[in-house]
Amino acid sequence: MMSNLLKRVILPAMNRCEPCTKSEADHRKADHEFKRDSGIPEWHGWHAARRGLGSNLYRLGVPDMVIQRILRHANVSTTATYYIKTAADDVRNAMAKLEQNVPLNEPQDTFGTLNHVSGIVQRFPKARIPLRIPFLMRIQSLPTHSKP
Repeated sequence: MMSNLLKRVILPAMNRCEPCTKSEADHRKADHEFKRDSGIPEWHGWHAARRGLGSNLYRLGVPDMVIQRILRHANVSTTATYYIKTAADDVRNAMAKLEQNVPLNEPQDTFGTLNHVSGIVQRFPKARIPLRIPFLMRIQSLPTHSKP
């Protein structure tokens, strides 16, 4: 059944002629040679299709548990590990979103006694310090939990 769907629907939709946009099967009577449209991705199998579905659903904001159920996995870790692939843009957008939600007050250690950025600037005035260092310093100064 799946190979029938692949041959009847998926491959004809993906294998189209660039100049005339006809499928390969409908192209026999055309007055030019078939040239596959390079703007359409190539078929890489059912696993790649499922991975693409999982990744695109994730990008749309669908929760992992819902994606797990759509892909019919027994365990959500399988879905998250093998079927949800994030792009570099997703990572940058996530970090920008996190940075917007963290207050950018002067960084301090957990006891509020030391200003790390000012100390670095005083010791190395010509050093190039990244603009986002206050955000990073806040993360480094978060208290750690130790086991009793």
